[in-house]
Amino acid sequence: MKDLYDNEVSTKSDKTIDAINRFTTSLVGYGTDFGVIFEASDEDPDCAIAATLSGILGLFLETPDRLEIADTYFNRALTAAPAATEREQLLVEAMWSSRQGDLEKSLGCFRKLAKLYPNDLLSAKMGQTHYFNLGDDEGMLWLADQVMEAHQGTAFAHGMRAFGLEQTSQLEKAEEEARLATQMQRAEPWAHHAAAHVMVTQGRHEEGIQWMRDLSNEWDYCNSFMYTHNWWHLALFHLEREEFDEALRIYDTHVWGRDKTYSQDQINAISLLWRMEMAGADVGGRWEDVANFVADRSFVLDQPFLDMQYVFALARGGKTLELNNLLAGMEMMEMDAPKMTRAVWEHVATPASHAFVAFANEDYARAEELLLPAREKMQSIGGSHAQRDLFEQVWIHSLIRQNKMKEALKILEARVAFRKAPALDLHLYQQVKAAAA
Repeated sequence: MKDLYDNEVSTKSDKTIDAINRFTTSLVGYGTDFGVIFEASDEDPDCAIAATLSGILGLFLETPDRLEIADTYFNRALTAAPAATEREQLLVEAMWSSRQGDLEKSLGCFRKLAKLYPNDLLSAKMGQTHYFNLGDDEGMLWLADQVMEAHQGTAFAHGMRAFGLEQTSQLEKAEEEARLATQMQRAEPWAHHAAAHVMVTQGRHEEGIQWMRDLSNEWDYCNSFMYTHNWWHLALFHLEREEFDEALRIYDTHVWGRDKTYSQDQINAISLLWRMEMAGADVGGRWEDVANFVADRSFVLDQPFLDMQYVFALARGGKTLELNNLLAGMEMMEMDAPKMTRAVWEHVATPASHAFVAFANEDYARAEELLLPAREKMQSIGGSHAQRDLFEQVWIHSLIRQNKMKEALKILEARVAFRKAPALDLHLYQQVKAAAA
């Protein structure tokens, strides 16, 4: 039998195919129709793909038993794999290798899948996520390029390529792909998101606000990450225009409140609050609520980009016990992390996290000292350019709050020259320039 993208699936069950199609559409399109895959795998245990996707969903759950659930299905997939197609075997191997910490092998499988089976958009999307979490923009774009010939008529594929182009600084091509994807299918939130990245990078804030507001009615069907993240982008446009009240309104109504227990929702909230506070906005008592939910997390320590921001929220919210436990766990990752990412934890994530604690405690000299060696390697933690810009802002404000105006001015001059400077950057530049004179 075949799935919606014409990939052969080792099953005789229409129900299994339907579940795989629904899962696939939800993953590439940021929907919510994932849960059917569990029942499909339970009823069709010999289908390796259904079991693998169920294992992935287990990891998505972010519950204390997530690994137990995931491994139950991954082991089922391993048992079923010998009777499966080569494509299915490669996907099983990709996900099992990732689960075991062999990221090199996992990425090799995803690359092979993209070359041999370009119809498999789901695998390309998962591979892109792996590359994104490693800060490998070229790998992310390469995967999208491999599947484009097979998916010229698929809006989601154009959205995937748009973001890869944007992250590799091919901004005009990225916007062209994002607009094409949205014309093909208006409900393509990743394409909306890619265009927003282009517009904020180029300083086109008014246009970005109009673009995102016009499309925002399409996000209600999205999972909480995509819903809150696209609203986060809209809030960021307003923040950089120094429209603090509107940014806070979007925070309260759309960014924080969809699923306060979910990692990405928490990261969107932390990132936006942190930026607003550095910009001089009064965020009131909002940190307490965020810190309470972060403190209740079961930290899985698989993405340094997330943990670095959790650290600041816990420090800013006064959660000392949870903060110390998280920092201790991060330090353990310098030895326990997959081989490919150990250096990232040791040389970037852990020292930067201690810098953020110092920043929260207003010890700006210590923050500068700890952040200095990590700053040039920040891309290795994953996340997008726009997201990581938060950490560059921390560096700038650490300098300013020590009255190191000349050092800060050099960085701000480059920022203002890089894009059509929004009010936030321009006013900060003018203030620092006057102070440095």
